[in-house]
Amino acid sequence: MDSSILKNINLFSDLSEDELNRIFSKCSIRKFGKGEMIFFDTEPYIGFYMIVEGSVKIFKFLKDGREHILHFVNPYNTFAEVPLFEQYEKIKNQDFTYPANSMAIEDDTVLILIRSSVFYSLIENNSKLCLKMISGLAKKLRLMNKHIESISLDVPKRLAKYILEQFNSNADNDKKYIELPISKHDLSSYLGTIDETLSRTFKKFQDEGVIKVSGKKIYISDKAVLKKFAAI
Repeated sequence: MDSSILKNINLFSDLSEDELNRIFSKCSIRKFGKGEMIFFDTEPYIGFYMIVEGSVKIFKFLKDGREHILHFVNPYNTFAEVPLFEQYEKIKNQDFTYPANSMAIEDDTVLILIRSSVFYSLIENNSKLCLKMISGLAKKLRLMNKHIESISLDVPKRLAKYILEQFNSNADNDKKYIELPISKHDLSSYLGTIDETLSRTFKKFQDEGVIKVSGKKIYISDKAVLKKFAAI
């Protein structure tokens, strides 16, 4: 692994080889097992992460103790970088904690930690570089806004849209099914609902002959009707 991998981060995609080398030389490579916590929302903020291998979920606990998943992060994406821009003074004064929890959800999850001190030293005296990074951050925020818009839909629409998105991202569409990459409990949190509502929605789709569920496999029986549910 070398500094070129940082090119996959939107924030760093326009940086020169020399700039990438300077950052990478001060990065830390960290490995986590499935279910292992990366940080809690009570821990001091030290920097943000890029996923090289595996997958991570970002979540918070509601007042009633239920877990609410904010989003899932997959390889070559970053997480916990927004505070760098929102909480500059607190982070510089070491007076800020992570705003959410994060956990590895796959074995052999490999992350790169980019420390806030390294990031700030790079941009504080280079306004052009700073603008490049803000542009990259804006791209990611647009993607998150799309997710926020999607959870404003009712549950059947959200679930149908999720199934179709997973199906369309699968290179082997001849199988006519998808295999859920997460548990149904995690899926219900991701879609902003509860397990019981998700189960009823799956049953509704099955009763109407739209899908067939077998464990984590979801067979698509009528893609056209599924698109209607998703309002596509």
